[in-house]
Amino acid sequence: MMVLLLLSSVVAGVFAGRWTSLRLPDWSVNAVLYVIVFLVGVDLSKEKVRFDVIKKVLLSVAATVLGTYSGALVLSFFSPMKRFELLAVASGFGWYSLSAIIISNLHSAQLGAIAFFSNVMRELYAIVLTPILSRYSKTAVVSIAGATSMDTLLGPISHYTDRETSLLAFAHGFIVTMLVPVLVNTFLAFR
Repeated sequence: MMVLLLLSSVVAGVFAGRWTSLRLPDWSVNAVLYVIVFLVGVDLSKEKVRFDVIKKVLLSVAATVLGTYSGALVLSFFSPMKRFELLAVASGFGWYSLSAIIISNLHSAQLGAIAFFSNVMRELYAIVLTPILSRYSKTAVVSIAGATSMDTLLGPISHYTDRETSLLAFAHGFIVTMLVPVLVNTFLAFR
């Protein structure tokens, strides 16, 4: 049900933006995300941080990075793109706006467009797969979401898992988000 609600909201937003004169200020999306992150922070403040939780967060981040790069390296055997390009695109971890901009500025608009599409698809796959994967592995749901586990996918993850996984998702997403600009720039340095 949550997936249908999210997809319906996106479709409704597209129609509203396309066929009405509704124009939101550029800052409005960020403002809403900041409010969500603030509310998650309030929720986090009520939890005591334990070492086993920190270990689980770091392991989930490592699994996300290694899994993402493993997929990119396998793809490199079938793609005409260079390995560093595939790894730079994969380093977006679902954060399509930033990775696409960095890659467009430092490499090419074509690779930036590939990064945008690839990372949008990652987010869409995560939205669709969250209800299914959550039955088998809550940590997998967090990893597949990548950087979006702390914002866009936090709602679905919270809905289909539990409080502990939601906290893991937020911390995981925060760390992965911090890695995106560093790793994208690192792989683009190999041009």
